[in-house]
Amino acid sequence: MNERRVRKATAVLLRPRSDGSDDVLVITHPADGGGVMLQLPAGTVEDGESPDDAAVRELLEETGVAAELRALVGVLDEVHEGESRRRWIYVLDAPDDVRGEWDATCDCGAAIRCSWAPFDTVELHEAQQPWIDLARASL
Repeated sequence: MNERRVRKATAVLLRPRSDGSDDVLVITHPADGGGVMLQLPAGTVEDGESPDDAAVRELLEETGVAAELRALVGVLDEVHEGESRRRWIYVLDAPDDVRGEWDATCDCGAAIRCSWAPFDTVELHEAQQPWIDLARASL
């Protein structure tokens, strides 16, 4: 049986710190049932779109940041809520003029907060932690 996987792309946006380490852009997103989840910009690859274009587009749509790809750091096959997915994870370099923190609206309509966290220690929502772990291991 040929199982069709939903194609997904994730943007790991990095900006350098003065100490030589990096910060990563994270999104504080409302969780179902209350509270918040710390996430990365990510979403579905549209028909006719490449995964790398999707990563750039999702970053722009969710945060307002336009950035260029640095590298594909991995591809993961995963299952989320019964859906089989193939996910491309990209590292992008932050433009020099990106702000420190700002509010935005997720493409799902939720109000979100964009901010920076230390790339080497940030802990994300459990479903997304493997994505940043892969990016850390690849750089």
